[in-house]
Amino acid sequence: MLESAAALFDVGALLVVIAGTVIATAARSGWRNLRAALFALARLRIAPIDCDANRAALARTIAAVRAKGHLCSDVPLPPDKAFASLVSGYLVSGSIEAMHEAAIKQQTARETARDRAVRVLEYAGEIAPVFGLVGTLFAISQLAPTGQLSLAENTMQALATAVLSSLYGVLTAHIVYIPLAGAIDRRGLREEEDRLALIEWFEHELSREPPRGALSRLKDAA
Repeated sequence: MLESAAALFDVGALLVVIAGTVIATAARSGWRNLRAALFALARLRIAPIDCDANRAALARTIAAVRAKGHLCSDVPLPPDKAFASLVSGYLVSGSIEAMHEAAIKQQTARETARDRAVRVLEYAGEIAPVFGLVGTLFAISQLAPTGQLSLAENTMQALATAVLSSLYGVLTAHIVYIPLAGAIDRRGLREEEDRLALIEWFEHELSREPPRGALSRLKDAA
């Protein structure tokens, strides 16, 4: 079993596929898009937005605004930086419309960055099989006997490297790059849904007249 697994591992072929894919993807995408992809990959390891904590902070903001007006300065900001920026802007301006426009700009910026990251990884998924073929062609070019290896031994080694190079190209494309692109896209869409629900609730609560007892309920929610 271990011998069979070891036979499927060729360091040289794997390096050709990975290094070639990374270099070609970086050259095709540019530094700005590559940086967006690296940032999005790093965020996959971070816990998603905490809806409960941010909703509690927004509830405290609503309670404070209803009690003291929008210029109150002693409101603890939400833990999410985007929401904290929106709340800070609202406390200064008191304009729900301006806050809504700022939220749309934030969403557009996040979607643009996410699209860049997804596109970079999809490029890598397209390019990886090509470099698998490059490794295959390079291995075939080494069919001539060299050193202590006989023609038959060198031929078998070259053919094994050629096959593994193609295999690595296909596997890295469909098990690494393309799934990562999908993971970034799915996470981004889920977060945008959560953010939209929270900001809509926040705007709705700010714009309506509070019914009797609403202030105490908001304080309880906070």
